[in-house]
Amino acid sequence: MRAPQRRRAAAGTVLALGALLVAGGRHVSPGGAPTGREASAVLTASTGSLPPIQEVWSVQIPDGNEPIALSSPNVAQLPSGPAVVVGDRAGYVYAFSLASGARVWTYNAGAPVDSTPSVAPTTPGSPDDTVFVGSGNASEPFVGGYQAISPTGGDQWFVQESNPPTDPDPHNGVQASLAVGDLQGQLSVVAGSLGEEEDALTAGTGQLLPGFPWYQADSNFTTPALADVEGNGQLQIVEGGDSTAGVSYGQQYQNGGHLRILAATGNAGQPEPNDGLICQLNTDQTVQSSPAVGPFLGGGALGIVAGTGQTYAGASQTDALIAMTPRCQLAWQVTLPGATTSSPALADVEGNGQLQVVEGTDTGTTGDVDALDGATGTVLWQTQVGRVIGSVVTADLSGQGYQDVLAPTTDGVVVLDGRTGAVLTTLSAGVGFQNAPLITDDPNGTIGITLAGYVAGGSVVTHYEIPGSNGASVDQLGAWPQFHDNPQLTGAVGVPSATPAPSPGPSSSACRAPSSPSGYWLVGADGGVFTFGNLPFCGSAGDLQLAAPVVGMAAAPGGGGYWL
Repeated sequence: MRAPQRRRAAAGTVLALGALLVAGGRHVSPGGAPTGREASAVLTASTGSLPPIQEVWSVQIPDGNEPIALSSPNVAQLPSGPAVVVGDRAGYVYAFSLASGARVWTYNAGAPVDSTPSVAPTTPGSPDDTVFVGSGNASEPFVGGYQAISPTGGDQWFVQESNPPTDPDPHNGVQASLAVGDLQGQLSVVAGSLGEEEDALTAGTGQLLPGFPWYQADSNFTTPALADVEGNGQLQIVEGGDSTAGVSYGQQYQNGGHLRILAATGNAGQPEPNDGLICQLNTDQTVQSSPAVGPFLGGGALGIVAGTGQTYAGASQTDALIAMTPRCQLAWQVTLPGATTSSPALADVEGNGQLQVVEGTDTGTTGDVDALDGATGTVLWQTQVGRVIGSVVTADLSGQGYQDVLAPTTDGVVVLDGRTGAVLTTLSAGVGFQNAPLITDDPNGTIGITLAGYVAGGSVVTHYEIPGSNGASVDQLGAWPQFHDNPQLTGAVGVPSATPAPSPGPSSSACRAPSSPSGYWLVGADGGVFTFGNLPFCGSAGDLQLAAPVVGMAAAPGGGGYWL
């Protein structure tokens, strides 16, 4: 039995590099410590209802022609405090203090990092996050793998993807980001690879979970969403994928792609390595947009939405944004003016308590941002902003009760009014961005905005704040503040997306109650805890052997934890 022959992406073709990002050889040294500076008190120009946005710090990284590209910044809790973590194509992952921009550590991953780091604590009794990345990309597909970086910037574990013996290439890298969640009663990470196999591994040690590797047949560029879409108290893996015509393990594959839901148990107990799918929607174009999951369909019904790729010329679903139900039935489909490889955001841009879908597009020369009605896919507004290769994020920047949109382009990050689509301002004009901004509840209680992009000669990471703003609003219901929504990159809102972890203890800032709590906790009989809204996850008993089922839970005084 021979597997279908996979396409091999030529360097730069899948990545749609912007004009400022040129190809070059690797592997270069970062040339010493990144340089940083404290910003002056000059405020950015703004229009409309947007308050002034102040640059706080900026750091330049001399990584030359291999800068930060598709890797979006994330926030990690490290021993020194909250830090921005992001990777570059020179193969390094950087950690900078969220408050000051001071370098915390630099980690050499040994292969390009186009994935967005995901984070979660893995040491019992410690709130400090392990940082997870996929390494390798379409330009260098045969190096890298799944990696975990310790909170202090050292090696925690590395696992290489391995293809079936029928594949002429024994290993492939991992361009997708690793989503973190409870995948068999324990904290785990999962992502597809550039090869034929998808791995799910324990977060602490990198051990393969039963039922993995799962045979995905073709390359997968998408970061999976993790959510209980079946309503059975277990998380499922929701992802896109590429497909090439052929037959493997008794299944006929077609040219195109998939939007699919995979059981957390993979192919465990199944006769074939590609078994274990709950359902999938097949498309005639690749699906290279990381899916978002949430109750955005009519009546607040749960839906899954993702864009497509541009691999197959003439495919009817090129430039499409596709919404499907948890049974993989098409809910709606809209063709937009450009490529939809960008990951959509689910956000309340109208301020009506409902989720709308927001997507950025790229024509190769320009692009736009589209806000769509979640129930029908009707375009509410469309604004041309420049090429959007990365993904939009949202936050209530003006404090008016609805989400504004930040769109990364190859010439700055454009800030749009969420209700009207009007352009309010542009941050970091002249800097190229192919990832997503990061919006945070900063240590001083204000809204922070971190951008990581590229200029001639290397990368630049810049942090802004909105003086006098309410940082707690960043995590409110209806917000989408970073790539795939949250630091674990689960890509799900308004649906159980548990992230079990060792209890960080009562002093952990990760478990503090927000100043404006909105949401609730749900506990399963096995001790797994699910969070909704902006309430913190403070650990669970989902990975423990219990003497009896859990029958209830109670919040600790002040909301900074709970008892089971």
